Amino acid sequence: MENVIQKYLRNEFETIEAYNLQAGELAEPYRFLVIADFPTNFNEESIRRLSSIINSGPKCGVYTLMVCDESQKLPEKISARDLASNGVHLVYRNGHFVWQNKTLKKFPLDPDGPPSEELLTDLVCKVGTASIDSARVEVPFETIAPAKNDRWSEDSTFGIKIPIGRAGAKRLQYLQLGKGVNQHMLIAGKTGSGKSTLFHVIVTNSALWYSPDEVELYLIDFKQGVEFKTYAVHKLPHARAVAIESDREFGLSILQRLDAEMAVRGEKFRQARVQDVPSYRQSTGEKMPRTILIIDEFHILFTEDDRIAHEAATLLEKLVRQGRAFGIHVILGSQSLAGTSGISRSIMGQMAVRIALQCSEMDSQIILNEDNVVARLLSRAGEAIYNDAGGMVVGNNPFQVAWLPKIAQDDQLSNIHKFSKERVLRHEPMIVFEGNIPADISNNAVLAELMRNPFTNAEPAKQPPRAWLGEPVTIKEPTAVIWHRQNGANLLIIGQQDFAMAGVLSSALLSLLVQLSPQVSKFIILDESPASSPIGAKLKRIDCQFANRCRFARANEIADVVSELATEVKRRLENGSHDNSETQFLLISGLQRFRMLYRKDDDWSFRPDEEKVSIDRQLADILCGGPSIGIHTIIGADTFNTVEKVVDRQTLREFNNRVLFQMSASDSSNLIDSPVANQLGPQRALFYDAEQGILEKFRFYAPPDERFLKEWGSTNAKH
Repeated sequence: MENVIQKYLRNEFETIEAYNLQAGELAEPYRFLVIADFPTNFNEESIRRLSSIINSGPKCGVYTLMVCDESQKLPEKISARDLASNGVHLVYRNGHFVWQNKTLKKFPLDPDGPPSEELLTDLVCKVGTASIDSARVEVPFETIAPAKNDRWSEDSTFGIKIPIGRAGAKRLQYLQLGKGVNQHMLIAGKTGSGKSTLFHVIVTNSALWYSPDEVELYLIDFKQGVEFKTYAVHKLPHARAVAIESDREFGLSILQRLDAEMAVRGEKFRQARVQDVPSYRQSTGEKMPRTILIIDEFHILFTEDDRIAHEAATLLEKLVRQGRAFGIHVILGSQSLAGTSGISRSIMGQMAVRIALQCSEMDSQIILNEDNVVARLLSRAGEAIYNDAGGMVVGNNPFQVAWLPKIAQDDQLSNIHKFSKERVLRHEPMIVFEGNIPADISNNAVLAELMRNPFTNAEPAKQPPRAWLGEPVTIKEPTAVIWHRQNGANLLIIGQQDFAMAGVLSSALLSLLVQLSPQVSKFIILDESPASSPIGAKLKRIDCQFANRCRFARANEIADVVSELATEVKRRLENGSHDNSETQFLLISGLQRFRMLYRKDDDWSFRPDEEKVSIDRQLADILCGGPSIGIHTIIGADTFNTVEKVVDRQTLREFNNRVLFQMSASDSSNLIDSPVANQLGPQRALFYDAEQGILEKFRFYAPPDERFLKEWGSTNAKH
C-alpha cells in the first residue's frame, strides 16, 4: 500500500481507480487479502495492522475478505464492529446470511452454492492459463520514439535526454546525461529482468532523436550472446565500434581509443581557449558529438589479475573522472555487482545515475545504497528504479522500460540507415568485432584494394610482401607476416583444427598471390591432406583463380622438389647477388603426413661432402639459408612433437614467425616461452614475432568462401 501511494498516487490521484483510468498498460492490479478463521493466530499488533489495511486498502486497490469465528474472543479494545465498519458485514443466523446494514437488510440474501468439482477444475485451469501473461506489462516503443518529422531533432550541446519508458500514468522516464554530476550510469538486473531490452531502447532511441554528429556510440558486449550485432548488420551510422562476445583485449583497446579521443578534444579546447563541449561548440560553431560508451557485463574486464585488468581500471577511472568535460559518458551494465572487484569505490562514486531492475537485496544495496533495497521488490521484467541521486532513497523513480520487439527494432534501424543515406553523411567506418565467428577476409580494406589492382609488386626485395592471417582482438591493422629478405623469415603454424589451419594457409597464399607479379614469384605446395579436409581443396581452389600459378607436388616428386630448392639456395648464396631474383615460397601443409622429412638418426654424424645429403638436411638448409635470399617456407603442423621430428632446436629458431592455435601448456611454452596458447578459445590464435618480440592474439580468417573467390575471379579476368 505504501508502495502504491508513493509509486502511483503521489498526490496526483485520489484512488487507484483514478490512476488506472489513465495508466493504460501500466494499470496497477487489484489485490485481495483472504482470511479464514479470524482471529486464530492473530495478536493485538497484527489486528491493528489488519485494521489499517481494511480502512486504507481500498484507496490503494487492496480489499479484504474475512471469515470470523465468533466463538473466539478478540483482544480487549478491539471490536469486530469496528473492523467491519468500512465494508460489507454478513452474519450467519439460522442457516442464512443476514446483512448488517439497515438499507441492505431489507433484501434477502441467497448465495450460490459452491461449484462442482468439474466446473472448479475448469475454472482453475482457465485462470491459470490466463495468468501466465497477466504480469507482463508492455509499454509500446512508439510512445517514446519520435515522430518521423522529429528524427534527429535533438541537440546534444548541453547534454543528452532520451526517453526510455513510462513512469506512472502520465509521465515519461528520461535518461539524462551531461548535466551537473549526472554524467555516467550504472545498470544492474538479473537474467530475465529486461536489461538487454533497456540497452536496446537506449541505443535505438538515442539514434532516433540525435544525429550521428550529435551522438556517437561505442558498444561492447562481453556476455555469450549477439545482442549488439543488429547495429552492425543495419550499419547504424552512430556506432563507431560494435563488439559481440568481445575479448578483454578489445575492450581495453576501446578504452585506449577513448583516452586518445580525450587528448584530441583537449587539444582542440586548448586552441579554442574553452573548457567543455558547450563552450567549444558556441565558440567555434563546430559540432562535437557526445560519446556514449556502453559496456554490458563490464566486470569481465576485471576477471583476471593481470595487465589488462589493471590498465582497464586505470583508464575507466580516468574516463569517468575527466570524460564529463569532453562530452564522453560511460554506461556500465551487469547481471550482478556482488563480488565484482574491478569497479573501485571512486568509479562507483562517479556513476551518479543508477538504474536497478529486478535483482537481489545485496545487488540493490550495491547499485543503489546500503539502505535502499527497493529493487528487490520489483516483480516483473522491465520494471525498474531510475535514481539520479547517487543511489539515495530520495532519488528513487519507479518506471517501466519500453518494450522493443526485434521486428520493431529492425524496422527502426532500417529507417535510420535510409535516413542517413538520404543525408549523405560522412563518418568513419564502423569497427566490428564478432568474437563468436572467425574473421572475414573480405573486410580487409588493404587486400580489397590490392585485389582491384593486383600484381603490383614487381620488386619484392625492396617491397616486402605481406601475408594476412586474421584480425587482431584490438583496434589495429590486420595481423600479418611481413616477408623481409632476412634470416628467420619463415612461418610455422601449429594446431589440430583443420578449419583454422585452412583459414590461415589459404589467406596467406591468397595475400601473396594477389600482391606478387607472376614474373617475380613462384609457389610450390606440398599437401597430402585427406579428401575430408578443407585445406587441400581450398588451396587448389585459390590457385585456380590465379591461372594455376602454384605447383602442387605429388608424393613421388617431393624429394626432387626439396632437392631443387636446396640447390637453388646454394646457388644464390654462392652467387652473392640475389636482389633481383624471384621470390619463392615453399608451403608444406600437414607436416605430420610427410614422414620422409623426419630427421634421420645419422644426421648428427660426420658426412663427407661427396655423400648425398638427406632430404631432411636439405629442408634444414632451405629453412636456414633461404629467407635472406628470397626463398621462404610456410609449414603447417598438428603438434610440436611433429615439428621436433623434422627440425632440431637450432633450426626451429629459423621460424621467427609462428601461429599457434589452442594447444597444451607445455607445447605452448616450448614454442613461445609462455603457456598462454592453452587458454585460447574458439576462433582465436596467437601470432608470435620473435624478431620484434610481439605476441598478438587474433581471430583467424575463415577460408575465403566461393562468393568471394568468384568476385575476385571476375576482377582478375580483366588483368
